[in-house]
Amino acid sequence: MKNNEFDRRTLKTRQAIHEALYSLMQEKKYSKITIQDIIDRANVGRSTFYAHYTTKDELLLSSIEHILEMLNQYIKSYVETDGDKPRLIPVVELFEHIKENSKAIKGLMRSEGASMFFEKVQSYWNTKIEEYLRLKLPPEKEPKVPVAILASHISGTFTNLLIWWINSKMVYSPVQMDQYFQELINPCIDSVIYDKTFCNAE
Repeated sequence: MKNNEFDRRTLKTRQAIHEALYSLMQEKKYSKITIQDIIDRANVGRSTFYAHYTTKDELLLSSIEHILEMLNQYIKSYVETDGDKPRLIPVVELFEHIKENSKAIKGLMRSEGASMFFEKVQSYWNTKIEEYLRLKLPPEKEPKVPVAILASHISGTFTNLLIWWINSKMVYSPVQMDQYFQELINPCIDSVIYDKTFCNAE
């Protein structure tokens, strides 16, 4: 019982510290934030902070890993299909989830860790997309462009759309962003995998 209480207190303290960092990063640049700012906002002592993180940068890295894990767990919590039709990326669900957690994401966007976060996002989806495309490739068919290159192109498009959407204050709905994503990548898939000139070619 004591161990469970200790674990809960630890998680609660770390969550408070993370939330403090997210909040501060929305107000000023990461480089201007001090550990004193963080412990004041989190309402914890300096010794408590150092019991969990040795530096501000270690906290930032932990925050990036926390957000990535949150997204990965969310992805695993549902089946990536629409009926019997497999989907390349569950754009609507991911964008909705990010919108619901926009405080953390927006704060991260203002930090030096933004590029690292989106590199990891792209790397994750690059692997998933390549697996999807290889399953869709007809037997004994050699695509016009190597699948690895096509997967990199699609994951880059997805990541750039996500960055643009966040920077543009999420002006379009997740459903609209999914539609725009499909318009951008479907012609590429049809051309490379199925030798079609246009997405809606018969």
